[in-house]
Amino acid sequence: MLYIDYTLAIQIVQFLVIIFIAKKMILDPVMGTVNTRDSKIEGMKSEAEALKAKVEQYKADYTEKMVQMRAELADYHKKIKDEASKEAYAQVAAVKADIDAKILAARTEIQAESAKAKTEMDAMVKEISDLIADRIMLSA
Repeated sequence: MLYIDYTLAIQIVQFLVIIFIAKKMILDPVMGTVNTRDSKIEGMKSEAEALKAKVEQYKADYTEKMVQMRAELADYHKKIKDEASKEAYAQVAAVKADIDAKILAARTEIQAESAKAKTEMDAMVKEISDLIADRIMLSA
């Protein structure tokens, strides 16, 4: 049979005192350390999330700026190419106009020389025909 006497009460009190002392000396400091560590970990996690969001924002800004820079660069290349094409076309047109002017001057000079040569030839032909006619008349 089970006997309940004063030693059982003393043992229960001793057990409760030991639990209370163990809680105050071991469990509370350990739980405090664990809670402090957990709060630091949560703080670091939230800080890491904030930094990750900031990095993502920087990455998005970088990507957007790169796209914008590439578009500006493409526009600049097109502008430079168009300007170079216009300049080349203007130079070609100037050279063509110069060549056309020289060709026209050469044709005019050739026509003048041709007319002069024709006039001289006509004069020589007339002179030769007169000489031939004079010889024919003298020999006849």
